[in-house]
Amino acid sequence: MGVHVLESKGIRWHHVSGVVEKDLEALQAQFKFHHLDYDDIRNASPISKMDAYKHYVFFLFHIPMMNETSGRIYGEPVYVFLSKDDVVTVTYARVAELDFFFKRLSTNAKSRAAVLGKGTSFAVYRIISHLFNDALGIVSLLTQEVHRLEETIERRHDKRLTVELGHARRNVLFLRHLVDPQRNMLLSLRHTPRPFIPEEVYVYFDDLHDTLDTLWLSSDNLQLLLDGLFDVNEALISHKTNQVITLLTVLSAALMVPALIAGFYGMNATWLPYVENATIVSLLLGVGFLGMLVLVATIVYRKRL
Repeated sequence: MGVHVLESKGIRWHHVSGVVEKDLEALQAQFKFHHLDYDDIRNASPISKMDAYKHYVFFLFHIPMMNETSGRIYGEPVYVFLSKDDVVTVTYARVAELDFFFKRLSTNAKSRAAVLGKGTSFAVYRIISHLFNDALGIVSLLTQEVHRLEETIERRHDKRLTVELGHARRNVLFLRHLVDPQRNMLLSLRHTPRPFIPEEVYVYFDDLHDTLDTLWLSSDNLQLLLDGLFDVNEALISHKTNQVITLLTVLSAALMVPALIAGFYGMNATWLPYVENATIVSLLLGVGFLGMLVLVATIVYRKRL
């Protein structure tokens, strides 16, 4: 908590990690940014956005991250103010990569000058690019998970596998949901000229856009793979269900003969043959039961062939 500041060559980076209301009040006292931007921070808006003003630009990025416990992908909001001489970054949770980057610049004057010395817009590029490059590791984890599911589906197809496929599909779709609006946001930045954003810096934001394209295209390909695996899994489950239904149908049909014999001789009708001879009636039931077993075994054996 608290506002931490780095400075190099007249450029300042104000960073707030784990923001609380007191920190926002301190920022409002120092920077006359629009109150709607502060409202977006207070309300933790779930939608990535860019608001361009005359003297600054406000960004709300959502950095893809994975919960280590549940394995679910979520978007960690990072709020960025870009002005002529100041960069302000605000996060609610402590984003480890961002805090590490800030600490590295605070202890290394050469790195600090390389990042802040080229202007605020270049500094924003370096900060956000660092975060999204780290998010590329999530795509690698998702790719490994999809390949594991692809191999697993050849060995088994049950409820647990279906749940795992659904979990992976949710992660891929959510990653696309996070990345897509931010790609458009960076494209809009090129059409928002400001005097504190030099023309030569746009090539760096194009590079950041390429990173987001990589995330988006990778997640799109993974979605196609998962859709195919879902169809295969559903087909295998349906085939397994059909096998069970077929077996039950065969058993029901095979039991009709002994059930028919038992039904007739259970009516106490005196006109039935051998009604008084329990040995012959038992023999008929036994022959019918054995016939059922032979019929079922023959059908099952033929299906396996």
